[in-house]
Amino acid sequence: MNCPPELGGVAAETSSVTVRLVRYIAVFGMALLVAELLTPLVRSLARRIGMMDQPDARRIHTTPTPRGGGLAVFVAFNLTINVTAWAMGGDFCPLFPSSWRFLFLGASSLLVAIGLLDDKFGLKPWLKLCGQVVVALILYLNGLNFSSFLSGVLPDWMNGAITILWIVGMINAFNLIDGLDGLATGLAFICSLGLAGALFFRGFSSAAIPFLALAGACLGFLRYNFHPATIFLGDTGSMFLGLTLAVLPLITGSKQELLASIGVPLVILGVPLFDTIVAIWRRAVRAALPEAASFGARQIRFMQGDKEHIHHRLLAKTLNQGRTAVLLYVINSLLVVVGLAAMWFGNRAPGVYLLAFVVAVFVVVRHLSRVELWDTGRIFLARQRQKLSQRLVVPIYILSDILFLSVAWCAGTWLADLPLSVRDIRAGLPVYVMPVFIMLALARTYTRVWSRALLREYVLIAVAVLAGVLLACSLVILSGLQTPGWMRMAFLYLLLAQMLTVGPRLASETIRETVAIIERWTLLDRPETVRLLVCGGGERFRLFLREDRTHVGQNTRVVVGVLDDDINLRGRLVMGYSVLGTFDELPALVAAHRIGTVIITAELPPGRREALVAMARRAGVPLLEWGMVEHPLT
Repeated sequence: MNCPPELGGVAAETSSVTVRLVRYIAVFGMALLVAELLTPLVRSLARRIGMMDQPDARRIHTTPTPRGGGLAVFVAFNLTINVTAWAMGGDFCPLFPSSWRFLFLGASSLLVAIGLLDDKFGLKPWLKLCGQVVVALILYLNGLNFSSFLSGVLPDWMNGAITILWIVGMINAFNLIDGLDGLATGLAFICSLGLAGALFFRGFSSAAIPFLALAGACLGFLRYNFHPATIFLGDTGSMFLGLTLAVLPLITGSKQELLASIGVPLVILGVPLFDTIVAIWRRAVRAALPEAASFGARQIRFMQGDKEHIHHRLLAKTLNQGRTAVLLYVINSLLVVVGLAAMWFGNRAPGVYLLAFVVAVFVVVRHLSRVELWDTGRIFLARQRQKLSQRLVVPIYILSDILFLSVAWCAGTWLADLPLSVRDIRAGLPVYVMPVFIMLALARTYTRVWSRALLREYVLIAVAVLAGVLLACSLVILSGLQTPGWMRMAFLYLLLAQMLTVGPRLASETIRETVAIIERWTLLDRPETVRLLVCGGGERFRLFLREDRTHVGQNTRVVVGVLDDDINLRGRLVMGYSVLGTFDELPALVAAHRIGTVIITAELPPGRREALVAMARRAGVPLLEWGMVEHPLT
């Protein structure tokens, strides 16, 4: 009995889907099985040749553990994709021809050899970096580059620099994140599955085979690598994982789907990339600027490791390697969901990314605040204390304002969709910039010391900018230079000019306040910190805080809260600090908040002061009085 053509077509399509599904499962399963069988052999070999990771101050494990286990992952991955191509009677995907497979096998073999030498003998960091650059250069010279999926053709020097930076950066991202049992392996497994899923969404299912092979190899090795690990990846494995996850997205990207080709891999690989960027920031600050060491931070060489990676910080909170690794697995899985959701929503992908960005900013700031932001802010404030000559400050402010006003006008013109040719800039820029600059000069902007300015002086500069823009608009109208959309441009120019002239002058105070907030968070967590309770939430308390913040970044004490007899203030914030109660509640609050010192900032009658002295004596804490007093000199 013959089937109808429609049913035959459906059956054939179902059969094709089944065959592909079996193929994907077979690829994943083969890589998993090879890695699982090979890992014990590599572990035994590592022990025999003495390739052991010894505990030290930077490492978390407490017993010598074999390393170099990444060799099993390397063999499982390359063996699987080459056997898959052979079994399919040729190349399994046009994106991965035999020439590419042999090229990648050679380049990755060189990197694995460097990793094995490092795991055995401990190579210098710069020597490993040179090897990584050579491997990246080999791949670039053989056709692997960013221009393959960018709509414009990059200059050769830029194309090569970006490609090498990407490959070397990813290699080191997984090298740096490999600090806990199973962390780098588990993250590589999640990233591989996420990138494979992205290719399925885009209809490039055969291109997902290498990602599935890598995921299977990672999962097979993870059985021995998860806490408590019996073998480590070593640089052999972490560098290989970074290389593979750097190279495969470059091959599978396309010009037609730029957001998916670049954005999705960046999001999916977010945890190791974020940790690498932060490590570079942190080490650059501490190694290049001696002020960091003077504030108590350990001054280190740029390529010297530390124990402040994301996994170290989470481990300090969880005190459990397995729990920390799982938490980072969950975070990376959420990033995979964001990347795949962006592809699912198509044209609405920017909305998904924007929502994820808002959440990420909050998480990142909280993560960075205790170390990177604090160190950077303290160093900036230290540099601010090195006074510049007024003869240098004034020209710097003048040139900066002219530059910022020019940028504001160009940006406003572009945002208003008006032409921005060289001719337009020559004709329009002086008309809008010079009146604002003249008004700033007339407002004596360049004779003020902005590090000691009052609020009204910032208001005055904002009014001067507004007056200058209105004067410029008047000149445009009187000269008949109006063009369609010029008022929209003028409004945008006003907003941008306000931000770019007032903002930099507020930068120092903003940084000081930010560092003070971060310092308070940090000091509250330290057991050796002196915890202060302040009596009085009035104007003298404001002056006390202002005086205290001249030492921001170097304080060893922190204000916990405020006492004030005004019952209307209870539970409210005064200058950013909570009013905990009245003066009479001092003994109870000292005990509840572990107060080390009480400071009076209010003007009190003698009787009230004596009562506070008695309460402080009963509570067993020192009592100080802060004030700014006038007295005659003889």
